[in-house]
Amino acid sequence: MPLGVRQHPVPSTWPERAIAALGLLLLADSFLPWYRLSWMVSRYGGGQPTRHVNAATAWHSSTGWSLAVLLVVAAAVGYLACGVFTNRWPRLLAPLRWLFLLAATAGLAVAIVTWWAIPSVEVSGGYGVVAADRLAGGVTFGDIVRDRLYDRETNVTWGFYIAVFVTTALVALMLLDIVRRTGRRTAPTPG
Repeated sequence: MPLGVRQHPVPSTWPERAIAALGLLLLADSFLPWYRLSWMVSRYGGGQPTRHVNAATAWHSSTGWSLAVLLVVAAAVGYLACGVFTNRWPRLLAPLRWLFLLAATAGLAVAIVTWWAIPSVEVSGGYGVVAADRLAGGVTFGDIVRDRLYDRETNVTWGFYIAVFVTTALVALMLLDIVRRTGRRTAPTPG
């Protein structure tokens, strides 16, 4: 084993394995629908109303959500890299773990703040009637325009909520692992 580095650079403790799994789960979840628009179309002349739905991933709907996913996944990868180099730089890794925990927490905060920044549509006003198929700038009615989201209560979908849950669990596991390591380091040795 050269220079005190682990031979197998895979997560060895259960928190590290869980952090790796949650990081991969968040990355996979970022490709699921985080935002959707749904609307009814009734053709002029008494036609049958039809319902339409358009959905977008974190990457396609919001720069804030994209940044949040990148922050959290990078923090998980960095945290796991700390476990690989445990024997090589033990004094440097404790502050780095805290830094990666802070980055993951910042990613969670960015996701939630981006969600809260989405303005709500007045329930009494509704969406109104749009007569034209094309709106300004070549945008078709029902298109999801990146960073032009609205109505956080009805349009944010299950992918976002899964991401918040996964990220919260990941932050909690990082904190638990840091506390566990700190407790192990400060415990008196018999002898």
